[in-house]
Amino acid sequence: MAREKKEKKVREKKVREKKVKEKKVKEKKQKQAKESKSLKNFFNQKTFLGITLVGVLVLVAVYVFVYLDYTQRTQELENSNQELLATVRELEEYNTNMEAYMLEIEEIEEEINAILEQYPADTREEDAIMLAVELGELNIIDFDAINMEEKESVYTVEPYLVTAAAMEGLDESLVFAQKHAVYVNETTYSELKSVIRQIYESDNRIGIDNIVYTKNEEYGILEGNIDIYFYSLAGTDKEYEAPDIAEYPAGSSDLFRSEETARQMAMDMLDEMMGEGEDGMDGEEDMAGEEGIEGEDGEDGAEEDVEN
Repeated sequence: MAREKKEKKVREKKVREKKVKEKKVKEKKQKQAKESKSLKNFFNQKTFLGITLVGVLVLVAVYVFVYLDYTQRTQELENSNQELLATVRELEEYNTNMEAYMLEIEEIEEEINAILEQYPADTREEDAIMLAVELGELNIIDFDAINMEEKESVYTVEPYLVTAAAMEGLDESLVFAQKHAVYVNETTYSELKSVIRQIYESDNRIGIDNIVYTKNEEYGILEGNIDIYFYSLAGTDKEYEAPDIAEYPAGSSDLFRSEETARQMAMDMLDEMMGEGEDGMDGEEDMAGEEGIEGEDGEDGAEEDVEN
């Protein structure tokens, strides 16, 4: 009996231990399940936030790199289209008025060519000398000296402008130049006016810069100088034309006919003085004649009075 009781107690103890063990295992499993569920919930929340954040970033990236770029490109295309539309309208206007524009271009080219034609291709020392010779041929003027300076540039039309004009005979830059010459001379006032008129009417492209004269009281002539600029244009298809000096004798003896001019001036002055003297003598004779007539009339009157 005692043995049975003892075995019974052992079995009961084992059963209790087994139940306690099973209970502990069950509690452990429940605890692990609870912890696993909490961790799963945590990860689910983090995953959702991560996905949400990634989605927001994707949307921002799409907005910045796609939508804004598309909007910017669209605006650029619209602006470009507006510019192209304005260009098309301008070209349409040009095409409509093409005939009138061509006529205007021809008129402008004719005006430009007329201006360019007035300028020689170059100006040299012989041009200045020949002007003095021509002035001496038609006027009483004695040249003491001609002072000439080097040619200098006045204005340049750049090659790109000449090329853009696309005018025949012009393929490089146009250079306007001037050459200064001072004519030291002696003349009279009336001859000086004739000289200035001849310079003004000259075929050369020249201009008077300054005129300075003083009167020589002893001889009654003007002494001074005329400053003249000779203008030329380089860059056209024109060539320099030297003055024709074949009819003039070569050499350095009396280049400007100064001796002949001086003799002519002296003769003219002498003629003027003689003319003034003759006019004075004629005036005195006239006055004397009038006085004689008056005297005779007076004597006749006196005789008549005496007779009466």
